[in-house]
Amino acid sequence: MSLLDLQPHKVSRDLRGYSVMFYGEVKSGKTTNASKFPKALILAFEKGYSALPGVYAQPINSWGEFLKVLRELKDPAVKEKFETIVIDTADIAYDYAEQYICNVNGVSNIGEVPYGQGYSQLAKEFDSRLRQIVQMDYGLVLISHSTDKTFQAEDGTEYNMIVPTLPSRARLIVSRMCDIIGYSKQVETPEGLQTFLFMRGTPRFEAGSRFKYTSDKIPFTYQNLVEDIRRAIDKQAEEDGEEFITDERENLYQTKGSEVDFDALMNEFQDITTKMVTIDAPYFAPRITEIVEKHLGQGKKVAEMTRSQAMLLEIIVDELKDLESKYQTNKQ
Repeated sequence: MSLLDLQPHKVSRDLRGYSVMFYGEVKSGKTTNASKFPKALILAFEKGYSALPGVYAQPINSWGEFLKVLRELKDPAVKEKFETIVIDTADIAYDYAEQYICNVNGVSNIGEVPYGQGYSQLAKEFDSRLRQIVQMDYGLVLISHSTDKTFQAEDGTEYNMIVPTLPSRARLIVSRMCDIIGYSKQVETPEGLQTFLFMRGTPRFEAGSRFKYTSDKIPFTYQNLVEDIRRAIDKQAEEDGEEFITDERENLYQTKGSEVDFDALMNEFQDITTKMVTIDAPYFAPRITEIVEKHLGQGKKVAEMTRSQAMLLEIIVDELKDLESKYQTNKQ
C-alpha cells in the first residue's frame, strides 16, 4: 500500500460492480429481475424461483449450509460459472444467522447472551459474510419484502413508512453496503397494472442510490435498470469529466492482490529479529518483546500465531522494520 500510488477513482457503468437491494410487494418481480443479472446464482433461503425456468438456484436451509456455499464460491471454476450472487431473501438469511449465533452461545434466544453481546455478534457475522461475497469479486443482489411500519419522530409524533421487512439492525447493515436500494410496487396506469422500481426515497417509502441522476422510478426490468444507471453516470460525467468514468467493472470491496502471505511473514519476522539481536541484543530484545506484546498480549509469542492473524503479523513486522530504520538513522 502506498498513498503516493493512488489514482483518482473512476465510476463504472458496469452494474456488476455494485451491490443492490430490491424490496417490495409480493410477486412484484424482485427475484425475476435479480435472476437477469449476469451469470446469477440464487441462494434460495426462500424458494421464490419455482416459476423461473432456467435459473441457477441453490436451496439454503441453515446458516451452516450458507457457510459451505461461501467456501465453494472461492473455487476458480465456480467464479468462472457465476458472477452475481442473489440472496433471496435477506430476511431469512438474517434469521438463520441469528439461530447460528444462539447455537454458538448455547442459548435459545439471542437476548439470553450476556451483556447484549449476542446482537453485536449477530451483526458482525451477518455483515462480514455479505462482505465476503463482494470481496471475492461477485456482484451482490439482496431481496426483501416490504412492510408499512410505524416510527416515532424526535418530537414524539408517529408516522408510517414503507421499509424492507428486515429487522432494524440488519436493515442498517444492508443500507450501508448497498449502492442501490429499489422499492418495487405495482401501479395502476392507463395501460393497466404495471410494476415500477422506485429509485428515490420519499417520506412514504425508503429507496435511493449513490448516483445523483437516477430516475425517480422506472418500469421494473433488469435492462431498464442498467440503462437508467448508465444515463445517470453519463450525466454525472458531463459535470465531472469523462476521464473519471469507465466501462470496466469496478469492485471497491475486492481484496484481490491484498492477500497476506503468512509463511513469508513468519520467515521475515525470524530474519529481522535475528539480525536485530545480532547487531545489538541489549537494545533490540526488550523492544521486540514490547512490540509483540502490544499487539498479542502480555506473555504471547509470535510462534503461537495462527494463519488467521496474518494481517496482525504484518503490522508487527512493519513496526520492527521501523524500529530497525530508526536505530540505523541514530547510529549515523
